[in-house]
Amino acid sequence: MNFTTNFNRTNEQGQSQGDFLALRIIQAVGMCLFILTGIPGNFLVCYLVRRTRRLRTVTNLIISNLAVADLGVCLFNIPVSLVTVIYNRWVLTDFVCRIAGFTNALFLFEALWSLALVSISRYWCIVQPAKFSSIFTRRRTMAMITATWILSLLCALPPLFGWSQFVFTIGKATCYFYLSEHLPYTIILAIVVFILPYVLITVPYYKIFRFIRGHSRKMSVNSVSARQFRKGTRSTFQDFKVTKLLLVVVCVFVACWTPHIIVNLMNGFGIIQPIPRILDAISTFLTFLSSSCNPFIYGLMNKKFRKGFRAILCAPCQKCAKPKTQMLERKISGETTRNLSSRSRSSHKRDWKIVPETRNTFYETSV
Repeated sequence: MNFTTNFNRTNEQGQSQGDFLALRIIQAVGMCLFILTGIPGNFLVCYLVRRTRRLRTVTNLIISNLAVADLGVCLFNIPVSLVTVIYNRWVLTDFVCRIAGFTNALFLFEALWSLALVSISRYWCIVQPAKFSSIFTRRRTMAMITATWILSLLCALPPLFGWSQFVFTIGKATCYFYLSEHLPYTIILAIVVFILPYVLITVPYYKIFRFIRGHSRKMSVNSVSARQFRKGTRSTFQDFKVTKLLLVVVCVFVACWTPHIIVNLMNGFGIIQPIPRILDAISTFLTFLSSSCNPFIYGLMNKKFRKGFRAILCAPCQKCAKPKTQMLERKISGETTRNLSSRSRSSHKRDWKIVPETRNTFYETSV
């Protein structure tokens, strides 16, 4: 069965199910919001990690890689689905369908492996901190990230060369790999890009939880040693905060992607044939939500990211307000007050400054 036959069959099947007007309106509004928030949000995450000295850490390097995958979803995948939802059918070419299916698979696989890499790095940082800096150097971390992209690419390419294929489904409003036709490819995907990453995500966090719980019990028994522990390992508590942030990111990702993965694997193994349109649409909608909400999590839970977002987003307003502020200060308090305020603003800029990246200011630990 060739690509065109599958394409037409799934397209006609979707049209025969009715217009689903209310569902399409919700999808379209949500996708527009995801595009408007996900593109600038993920771009700012990448920009801040690259240009801000305080955010140049190994952990944030992996976070920025996850933001790149999410940015790809918001730039390529969601707009294609939005067009399809508006017209309630596939209006683009077969070639675009292949590319859309490939990018959907590539960015999903990369996001999974990025989160697995985050979990592994958190384990070494919290449980084995003495070895963390030697294992997760900048060069090795970049090599690990490159390896995840290569692995994701190898898993996403086979349908383009005849092993399985990408077909349009109206529920997803985009093209996706046709798992039910090639069982060996379905089994490989289930193991390599679903089961294995999930194990690498959950097991390290389970061990981190046990480690933190053990330390909490020791500190509760001896209050003196607890005070000494807090005083001597302030960076460790900072690492705990970063780990908590990343755990929230992982939980949100798992909550958004697990229904989608389970539904499609069940379809691939013939358990659900076909996938109901509403179920398919909701599970796909949640995956788009995952790609746009991470920047908000960083801003809400991480003070440094929050300051960075504020510094960039409020910069135009501060430039416009600066002349008016100076005139008001002259009228109220004269030149002395203006000079003091100027020095205060300059000290604030020194405290948080977006600077060009230099190769020697990349920190190997999570700060």
